[in-house]
Formats: sequence, C-alpha cells, structure tokens
Amino acid sequence: MYSKKLAVQILGEMLYRYGITDMVISPGSRNAPLTIHFSQHSEYKCYSITDERSAAFFALGMAQSKRKPVAICCTSGTASANYYPAIIEAFYQNVPLLVITADRPENFVDIFDGQTIRQKDIYKNHIYGSFQISESEEDQDVTDNFLTIKKAVQTAILQSGPVHINFPFSEPLYEQTDSLGITIEQLAQPEKKFNSETWHPLLSQWNQYDKKMVLVGMQPPDPYFSKLLEELAKRQDTVILTEITSNLNSPEFYPNIDRYVFPFGEEKMDEYKPDLLLTIGQNVVSKKIKVFLRNSKLKAHWHLDSFWHPDTYFSLTEKIEDQPISFLTELIQVPQKTSDYSSKWKEIKRIKERKHQLFIENLTYSDLQAIHTINKYLPDYYNLQVSNSSMIRYTQLFNFNKQNKIFCNRGASGIDGSTSTAVGFAVADSNPTVLITGDVGFFYDSNALWNKYLPSNFRIILLNNGGGDIFKIIPGPDSTDALDEYFVTRHHRTAKLLAEEYQLEYKEVSSSDELSSYLATFFEKSSSPKLLEINTKHCDNSTLLRNYFNFLNPS
Repeated sequence: MYSKKLAVQILGEMLYRYGITDMVISPGSRNAPLTIHFSQHSEYKCYSITDERSAAFFALGMAQSKRKPVAICCTSGTASANYYPAIIEAFYQNVPLLVITADRPENFVDIFDGQTIRQKDIYKNHIYGSFQISESEEDQDVTDNFLTIKKAVQTAILQSGPVHINFPFSEPLYEQTDSLGITIEQLAQPEKKFNSETWHPLLSQWNQYDKKMVLVGMQPPDPYFSKLLEELAKRQDTVILTEITSNLNSPEFYPNIDRYVFPFGEEKMDEYKPDLLLTIGQNVVSKKIKVFLRNSKLKAHWHLDSFWHPDTYFSLTEKIEDQPISFLTELIQVPQKTSDYSSKWKEIKRIKERKHQLFIENLTYSDLQAIHTINKYLPDYYNLQVSNSSMIRYTQLFNFNKQNKIFCNRGASGIDGSTSTAVGFAVADSNPTVLITGDVGFFYDSNALWNKYLPSNFRIILLNNGGGDIFKIIPGPDSTDALDEYFVTRHHRTAKLLAEEYQLEYKEVSSSDELSSYLATFFEKSSSPKLLEINTKHCDNSTLLRNYFNFLNPS
C-alpha cells in the first residue's frame, strides 16, 4: 500500500532512482503519509528512531560510511528543530543528508495550532537548499513538485551536503492506495563539473617557493590520494602534515602535529614556517598548528577542495576548486627544488618521536595511557569513531593502524551526537566499528543506545574521568572559582545501569593491568554489543598531559 498523496509518491519514486534507499523515520502523526509510503515500499530500508536529534546523527553516520545521501523524516513542529545539530555538522563536514519534514498547512502557521511553528526555511543558514512542496494536486502543481524535488535531490548529491524538503499536509493523513498515480522514467545521476583551466597556471608558480607545506584536514580514506601525497613528501622542499582524521598513513608524513609544533622563537619560526601553504580537505583539530600558521605571515596559501575554501589561516591567496586527486596528479609532474626544508622537519620528527616513546614507556595509568593501550589492541579491520573534546586530542598523539578508517564529527566539533553517529556508521558499514568517547559526551547522547539496530560487533570504549576534563587542559578555566561545578561539571555517574537497560555487555576497569587483560578479548565476536568503561576519575589526567608536552618541548 502507498500514500494517496501525489507529492509523497513523487518523492518515493524519485529517491531510489537516484540511489537513495535508506530512510530514518521518527514517529509522529503529521508525517504519517511519508511513514506509510516509505515503510511499505519495497525499494527502501527504513529505520525507526524515536529521538529526532539522535536519528539525524544516526543518519549522518550512515552517510559517512556509504558516502551517499541518507534521508531523515520527522513530524512537524519542534521535532524538526531537533534535527538542527546534525544538519549543522553535515553542512560543515559535507555529508549528504536529505532532510524531509512534515508540516501543517501554510495557513496554520502562527495561529496557535499544536506543533505548528515557522518551519519553512528553518535551517536556512546551514543548508544547501530549502524547498517547499505544494499540497495542490493540479497538473501544474504536480509538475512543479516533481521539478522541485528533483532539484533538491540533485543539490544534495552535487553539494554532498544537507538539503531540506518541507511537506505541508492537510488531513486526512492516513489515506492509502494499492496503486501509484505517478510514474517516473530512469533518472541520470548528476555529476559535479570542474574546470582545470582555472588552476593550471598555479603549477608554474609552485617552484617560486623554496619551502612548501601541505596540511591535510579531515578526509575519507583514499589509497590513491595517499600515494600522490607520498610522492610529494619525498621531496626536499615539501613536508606533509596530517591528522588521524586525514586517514593518511605513511612514514613520509608528519601525523602527530601537536608533537612537533610548539612555540618557536623568531629565528626558529623563520626556519620551519612555509613560504607556501597548500591545505587540502576540511577541519583541522590541532590548535597549535593554527596558531603557528596564523603567526607565520605566509607568502601564499592555496586551498584545494571540491567544496569549501575557508581562510582558516588569514592568508588565503588561491582557491582551487577541484577533486584533490586531479590537482595532485598534475602537481607531482613539476620537478622538485633543492632545499633543506624537509631535512629540518625530519630532525624535529626524530627528536620528538624518541621523546614521545620515552614518556609513554614510563607513563602511569591515565587517559593518555589508556589511549596508548587501546591502540595496541585495536584490530586493523575495525572502524574507529572518536568523540570530540579531549578524546580526539588524545588520539591525535598516536599512530593508529593504516587499515583503520577514522572519523570524528569535526565539522562543528560539538559533543552532542558522537555516539549516535558511531551507531549509524556501525549499522551501515561492512566492517565493525568502535567508538572511543569521553563521559560527558557519552551521557549527553545516551539516547543513541535507544536503538534496536545496534550490531552485536559494535563496541564502545568510555573513558570516564568524572567530568569535562578538557576544561582542565585548556588554559583559562582553572584560573576561576567556577572550574569544577560550571566548566568540568564534576559527576560520579557510571554507565553500568545504561548498559543493563540497553542490554550491552559491560565491564568497568580501574587499572592498567585490568585494561590490558580485558582488551585482549574485547573485540572478539559476541552475541551483544559491548561497553568498556575505563575509570580514570582518580587520575590527574590534565597534569599528566601538561607534563607530556613539557617533556617534549622543554622551555
């Protein structure tokens, strides 16, 4: 059976022809025509998730894995507002979401009718397109709806980002039919076009600069992309800086930026700063590299990306809008230039890596040691999702297996949906997934576990240090009297009862030996998901981390 509403039928017949077959639905009455239609349509796989905020992040995780749009559908009113955090993250991360909201008839807005808000254009500041559907089923309006929905779907695909389609529905909402009143022919997949002529002249300018730095932000895994960068990294005049979310692994790269970058004096700044900075991809986690490059007074900064071209370092001179592989394939044909730039950075790397190993070898039980231990036991076939705040900063200090696909919601960098995103990724991906998370973000997003689709091989590693320890790490909050109550928000919670409620296999550890012992079997097959809680509340984690950086970079 199908919904009788023709606008819903158009949507249903169009999405799967564009390869969009996953629909995450949150319950409600106003979206009943959409729920009825998609849940009974043979072309779609539907997921029922009650909490709209969690549902949207769940879809975000699915889309991260599939690298194609996933649709979310909710009822009218505040339900649509709960989608907003995930839409913001998808917007800045360039993850394609098709946001489908049901609405009351347009003449019901602002007359105090239940669950009726100013819903049209609600996401306008963080969306690639807002589209309003007509309720009319006159021939011209049906044609217009077809064209509107087609444009919305193509925009989501071409921009690889969120798009909003708002459907006003008058009652009756539950009318069904056993035949479709709409037929659609096969639709061609849209392709984004680029013009290499716009950037080709830059190739001749590359060797005008003696010292080149390539800084790669958040990127999905791509072996050929990595291979091209390795070719550049072998040059005397070029260094390649990456992060774990760059999904790049090579001994030629500099993957642990915060180990190497520290406050240089003016003389050292001139030695290590680049003349030309080439940035690729999106958000970079390291604040240290941002400060270093913003203070470097760069001669030139080129940014290479298919979508975003932000002036992150206040020195942007060229925007290269293309697939990075296209540009790099041409760039590696340019001969290298004689320089001692790479050798200077190699020396820094050698010294810092040795110091890192010395410190870790003598490290006591703590958040930092726990991440080191997890890294030793993490199987190469597991995907890794990392929550924001202190967890992503700790993981940045280590080199994970090059087979691990690593993701973190660094678009807007909020803590609010990391667990839900990881669950969505785990459901969609062919390989199992583990989430490393801190306690505040985990408890904040605990509705992520209110989800019947949790795979049995899904793993959560919760580092519980009793609050938002990031506020004891960053400078400022510890100089106030409000630190524990208002910044750290100190607590004594554990995840034990949550694990019992949602039927997760649970274990709490409080020492290095316990951690190593349990991790030895943690990733083995099981009949239910597992949650490992690492209790570090009694550890002075922030002091240990400061000691770590002081050891690397003595003043």
